[in-house]
Amino acid sequence: MFDVGFGELIVIGAVGLVVLGPERLPKVARTLGALLGRAQRFAASVKADLDREIGQTELARIEAELREEGDALRQTIHQPLSDAREEITGLNRELAALEQAPPTPAPAPQVSAVSPPLPVPPPAGQAEPAIDAPERDERQLDLFADPAPPAGPERDRR
Repeated sequence: MFDVGFGELIVIGAVGLVVLGPERLPKVARTLGALLGRAQRFAASVKADLDREIGQTELARIEAELREEGDALRQTIHQPLSDAREEITGLNRELAALEQAPPTPAPAPQVSAVSPPLPVPPPAGQAEPAIDAPERDERQLDLFADPAPPAGPERDRR
C-alpha cells in the first residue's frame, strides 16, 4: 500500500514520542493500528463484493448464452417433428375426404396388341426344365436350411 521503510518508521515513532509524550503514544498507536485494520478489512470486503458482482454478471451472461443455445437446439429437434405432424394431419384430411367421396368406377384394363407369352407346361412324363439358381456362398448364413449336427464332440476354444 504505502512504501514505508524501517528507517521511516523510526523517524515517525521519534516524532510521535516527542509530540504525544510517552504516556499517550501507546494508546494512539493502538488506535491507529485498529483503524488501519478496519480500513484493510473494509477494502477487502469491497473487493470481495466487486469480485462477486463481476462473477454474477459473468454467470448471468453465460446462462443467457446457454439458454439461447438450448432454445436453438430445442427448435432444431421440434421443427422436423412439427413438420411431420402437419404432413400427417394433411394426409389424414385427404384420406377422410377420399373416404367420404363416392367411389369412382375403375377403368377397364386395356389389352395391348402384343402380350407376353404364357408359360407352356412340359409334356407328360418329362421333367420341368431347371431354374437357374444363384450360386451359394458358403460364408453366408442360410436361415432356411437345416443346421448340420456337429461331426463330433467339439470344444469351444475361446
